[in-house]
Amino acid sequence: MKGRTKKHIILKRPYLGPSAKESRRKDVFHQLGIDPLRESFNPTLLSHFVSDMGRVFSRAETQLTWKSQRRLSKAIRRAKMMGIIPLHSKKPRL
Repeated sequence: MKGRTKKHIILKRPYLGPSAKESRRKDVFHQLGIDPLRESFNPTLLSHFVSDMGRVFSRAETQLTWKSQRRLSKAIRRAKMMGIIPLHSKKPRL
């Protein structure tokens, strides 16, 4: 056992998105002072943050702040439950 050294495995940290300063600069909702929850009746806007399969894009992809990402996800869930946007696809119903 002497003479052996432990090999340290460095695990890559998962990509969680931009830093707080960078996300405040890139977040459209933050810059314009818009609450994403109030946009739950706007299917065109919400469809930009939903994949083709109906999943909400991660914060790493949307480049939003943590607060805006949570509120946007809640707005999308509300819109899906009200039938404003479809559950399993991206195309908004008009």
